[in-house]
Amino acid sequence: MTTEELAALLTAQTDIDFVETHLLGRRPWIFDTDKTYDEWGVAVARALLVDPISVQIVGSAATGYSLSPLKPGRPFRPSGSSVASVSDIDIAVIDTDLFAVAWDTILRLDRTHRLRGSHDTRLKMRVDVYWGVIGQQSLPPGTDPARSLLRAMAVAGRAPPLRGYRVRSRLYRRHEDLRAYHVSSLRQLRAALFS
Repeated sequence: MTTEELAALLTAQTDIDFVETHLLGRRPWIFDTDKTYDEWGVAVARALLVDPISVQIVGSAATGYSLSPLKPGRPFRPSGSSVASVSDIDIAVIDTDLFAVAWDTILRLDRTHRLRGSHDTRLKMRVDVYWGVIGQQSLPPGTDPARSLLRAMAVAGRAPPLRGYRVRSRLYRRHEDLRAYHVSSLRQLRAALFS
């Protein structure tokens, strides 16, 4: 998709409508021709002990093109293609209990000065938690929530059409937090395209 086509698509809808229609409320682009999406979601949810509705593919694997302000409209780059770097698969996991356990783990380690990372990294974690999101890379390795997400992402990437891709996840407290995160990202994209 060209940046002009993406700009036209964004102009036709509000940010919330766009996120619902093109990202969260549809079958992911990567599963368009693969009928195993529901089974895939059940398997990943089972690995996390969450409801299957709480596992969603987001990012370019969901739409077929990037919504990042740094690479607007860039097509999803499949594995085995001639491009230098293959697209990642971004998974959103929405679960209040798992989010609370992850946040408590980060908080406990931070308060006992055992949380690794730079001051800026820890600050970003705090801001993300405020917005109801914890990136998988923010979870301290070896902790229960980190191991849970790692196991689930192994399940997520095990079968086609996701086999061969790097699978990353973000943990969201509520569905509203997932929606708000993507609406905020879309506003950044809109600002980059229309400024």
